[in-house]
Amino acid sequence: MKKLTVLNKSILTALCIALCVVLPMTLHAIPKGGVLFSPMHLPVLLCGLVCGAPFGLVCGILGPLVSSLLTGMPVFGYMPVMMIELGLYGLISGLVMQFLRSGKLVIDLYAALIIAMLGGRVITGILRALIFAGGSYSWSAWAAGYFVSCLPGIIIQLILIPIIYVALERAHLLPVRYAAVSAAAETEAA
Repeated sequence: MKKLTVLNKSILTALCIALCVVLPMTLHAIPKGGVLFSPMHLPVLLCGLVCGAPFGLVCGILGPLVSSLLTGMPVFGYMPVMMIELGLYGLISGLVMQFLRSGKLVIDLYAALIIAMLGGRVITGILRALIFAGGSYSWSAWAAGYFVSCLPGIIIQLILIPIIYVALERAHLLPVRYAAVSAAAETEAA
């Protein structure tokens, strides 16, 4: 497959926004499922990796907004924080994938995911402390909210997103990132 067109990226972004509505509805059936699994993070991070920074940013902003309007999740008071956090995830993951070319897809994917997850959490934590919580936001609240309580979601994202990306690439639904490496692997397999 050649490069994804703007239309392809727009359709994939719309699909990821739809997943930002459906996944939370499904996982909120589990007690504390939204907090534990962070269901909107997965499609937003995947959108940034696959479609790039601008589309990841749009997905991260519109995902929580559309979900809140249609389902009431997230609640209106928490929605701006989630829009910033998820927008940063989509933006940063897309930027890292655009500029990092290690020669190994797995390294690129994990670097993009980890940098996006850390960057989004740090910047959003700073904004919460300075703006949204008016100085009453503590380090322990930040660590508990962004790392401890959502650890299962972080682990799931770090496992599933690279698997999904590689599967889409191998199914020729995404352009191959490292064509020479991929061609050599297919030659060895034959």
